[in-house]
Amino acid sequence: MPITIIGLDDFSTFDYTVLSINLLLFLFSKPIVQGFKRNDKKSISSKLYALRAINVILFLLYIEALFIPGWSKQISLTGLTFLVAFVFSHLLHIFILKKFGREKEIDGVNYHNETYQSEIFSLLITLIAVIASIVIVINIWGMNDWLKATSVLGILAILIFSTKDVWIPDNISGLIILYNSDIEPGALVKIDEQKLLAIAVQTTLTRTTFRDLKTRHLIVLPNTVIRNSKIEILSKGPASGLIQFVHFNISYGISAAKIDLLLKTIWEKACVESNALNSEREPEISIVETGDHAVNWRLGYKLKNLFQMLEVECLIKRIAYEVAEEHKIELQTPLTHSLIDNKAVV
Repeated sequence: MPITIIGLDDFSTFDYTVLSINLLLFLFSKPIVQGFKRNDKKSISSKLYALRAINVILFLLYIEALFIPGWSKQISLTGLTFLVAFVFSHLLHIFILKKFGREKEIDGVNYHNETYQSEIFSLLITLIAVIASIVIVINIWGMNDWLKATSVLGILAILIFSTKDVWIPDNISGLIILYNSDIEPGALVKIDEQKLLAIAVQTTLTRTTFRDLKTRHLIVLPNTVIRNSKIEILSKGPASGLIQFVHFNISYGISAAKIDLLLKTIWEKACVESNALNSEREPEISIVETGDHAVNWRLGYKLKNLFQMLEVECLIKRIAYEVAEEHKIELQTPLTHSLIDNKAVV
């Protein structure tokens, strides 16, 4: 393969432009990567190395094309086109998120959350970037006849149609969820089909992220799964707080007044130990069931801080154990015996 010796005077304005873009991407790679969403230190480091490595490879391929004829120039320009399109669209996504998104504190952590408008604009930017990149690449490789014959558009149409069942349902469901604003960030939801009691953290076009109330782990569900499930939105309740219940099985033979005093004492001590309870609303004490073995009593209370739902329930049960011992009341289900044909049956 012949090698052409050239000097700086042989560089065209286009060559200087391409090399300058590569140099700028290399110099500003760190702030570009730091602007990416949902990054930690480890992911920033790995993405920075990857971006710089790709940048150096594309730069060397273009330099090689200036001295050795071949396809390296087209390969370099193709890679640079997609890289610039990705970086440019991603920076626009960040701007759109700051402009049309919203920031909200959820369980002590600040999150930048998408909205219906921000996701619509981001989707449009992505489509424009993809179409523009394909058109530029076609011109780089000199395949303009493909556009005239509409073969490229046909291939794109086939690709979109063949994959529509994969990405369209979640994207449409995501837009509907964002538009309705039912499961907004910070909402406490319960989905029985998924055995989930969690705080909604973020909704994108394809998925919704929750923070499990029990384990504090992040749980990700596709938007189609969410829309096809029965969802209880616990946070959209009265201003006085969400009412919760704790049940106790107490044996017969104990006066109702004594049990009322027991449950009222439990509630009062819980209000002292936790500010998540609404101490201004009196507890609801009632009998749910008079069973064969015991009476099922229910203590209802109002929650001001829904994020501490499970902690408050555990606190009430612990206080109930301590107070029941003081009042000499056993919180256990006694056995009931009956005699049938001279045989004891439990």
